[in-house]
This record gives sequence, structure tokens and C-alpha cells, in this order.
Amino acid sequence: MGAPFRTVFPFAGLTSNWWRAEYDHSGPWQETGWRKQAVTVDESGVTLSLAPTAVENRVPLEEMNTNGAALIQEGKIAKKFVSGQLQNTKWFSYGRFEIVMQAAAGEGLITGFYLYTGEHFGDSHEEIDIEILGKDSTKAQFNRFLDGKQLQEHPWMDLGFDSAEKPRLYAFEWAEDSISWYVEDKLMFRFEGAEEMPSLPMKIFIDLWAGGPKHATWSGMAPEDAEAEMLVQCVSYSLPGGDTPTCGDLMTGD
Repeated sequence: MGAPFRTVFPFAGLTSNWWRAEYDHSGPWQETGWRKQAVTVDESGVTLSLAPTAVENRVPLEEMNTNGAALIQEGKIAKKFVSGQLQNTKWFSYGRFEIVMQAAAGEGLITGFYLYTGEHFGDSHEEIDIEILGKDSTKAQFNRFLDGKQLQEHPWMDLGFDSAEKPRLYAFEWAEDSISWYVEDKLMFRFEGAEEMPSLPMKIFIDLWAGGPKHATWSGMAPEDAEAEMLVQCVSYSLPGGDTPTCGDLMTGD
């Protein structure tokens, strides 16, 4: 299980607790493949870059599912777009999760910060999300999955600013009987009920991806030549009632 931490990427870079994903999702609905080269680090933080893939490098998904490691080494991909995904190598339970990030703008693009576990890890599908759709980067969606079922009404909330303009602080607190989502210092949404809460340990994911036909009514469709970037400056986790350093400690307004 992961201990409390704070990673300030412009100073720490990618520590050993962060993994740059390199795989193609086995689902045909996912239009984006993850590659290490789409994750870069400099004095601004970590940038996840999305771009279209070259037609000559595309291979069928079935072929990637059976021989993925070798094909990735050859520069092949089964998806229309390539982008970056970060995963923390530890597993986490109840506490407060914070991120300072600048979302991507653009039709069909999804900026995500979430906890997840699922079939790949031998678990049921559990998830807690903050997602920003590039088609309207002035709003954020909050959601949770329990045994594969999401909230019947997952709220879209006005942020009061454009999340693609500069890095901002986002957070959620996961407890045994509630999940509370925050934007900067403001409580945006709270969902309650112990029987409605995920309880399995989950991993932290951060990614930028392009929605496909399955997501057309939700995210819109990314144009074939879509290019975008997401910037991440800080991620932290603190125990319930804990006093360890958080990303919010670094925020001093404009």
C-alpha cells in the first residue's frame, strides 16, 4: 500500500514511484495508445502529448494483443492516436488525492485524473474520476464506478475558469461513506452512502486521450489530425486527517 507522498514534478522529475505507460488498450473503443515518448519532463512539470499516429506504423489490434511487446519495440501501434499516461506504482485506499494540472482543449479530448482497479488486476471495476472534456474546458465531470456501475447522474460542474489556460488544483477525498470532489478550495460535489463506496485499493492514473465513436455523444470526436498537451505539476496523497505535505500547500493564487 502506498504511503502519503507529494511529487512536485518540476523539482523531483519522474521518481521511481511513477510509471510511463506503454501499451495499447485491448478494447476497440479506445482510440489512444500509450507510449513513453509521449511523456516528457522539464522545469514546467510533466507534459503528456497527444498526436495522430502515422498510417504506416498501424497494425491490427488483434496482432498487437498477441505480440504487443515486440511490435511496440518496432514503433508499431494499433490506435489512431498516441499519448501519455502516468500510473503510480503503489496502491491506495482512503484519503485525499490532489493534482495541479492544466487540461487540454479540443473536441474529443479527455483529460483524466482518477483512481482505478479492474479486471486486469483481478478485481471488479472500481473507479473515482475527475475528467475534463476538451470540447468545453470550463467544466469538469466527477464520477465513481462500483462493480462496473457508474453514478446514475454524474455531474458536470462549472469551474468558473478555463482549465486549459493554466495549472489549477483539483482534488477528491475518499472515505468509507463518502467521496467529496474539490476544485481549488471549493467543495464542488459530495456523494454519500457506505454501501455505494468503492472499498478495494486502487492505483492513481493520469492521462490524456481521444474519444472514439463510442464516446461521440459524450466527448465528441477528435479530428484525425488532433494534437494537444496536458501539463501536470504536482500530485499528492494524504491519509484521512493527516498533516503530510500536499499540492494545495504550494498554491498561493495567481
